[in-house]
Amino acid sequence: MHIKLKFICMIICVSLLASCQQQRLEPVALAPEDMCSFCRMAISEKRYAAQLSDSEGQVFKFDDIGCMANFMQRNDIDGKSVARFVMDFDERIWIKAEDAYYVESSEVTTPMNGGVIAFTTQPKAQQAAEKFHGKIQRFGEVFQ
Repeated sequence: MHIKLKFICMIICVSLLASCQQQRLEPVALAPEDMCSFCRMAISEKRYAAQLSDSEGQVFKFDDIGCMANFMQRNDIDGKSVARFVMDFDERIWIKAEDAYYVESSEVTTPMNGGVIAFTTQPKAQQAAEKFHGKIQRFGEVFQ
């Protein structure tokens, strides 16, 4: 009887621990009616979009990578954000913001004139930097 009780307790503990694990956060699809959480403009051009999720599960969507950077700074959200994503400029797929290669250029016209676009790979970012006469940056430089 004592062994059965220990076994049951062990199963309950393992189940509780498994349910406490954080789920892997994925980006949320953009809808036509989505508005930027910073500037309140419609998110009309997917290739410039960004988003973050906070520790309470709230998702914030942005029409420009610069809007997400400004939102994070003004709201001191960096410590509360759990997942950040940006759209690959060419592929139009979500990538983790921390993994992206960014190109900043005054020749890139983004929705709110942030002038920053993201890429999955460094070679793609290098091509864009040459094309738009920009500089390559990483997450810490864009989201300081």
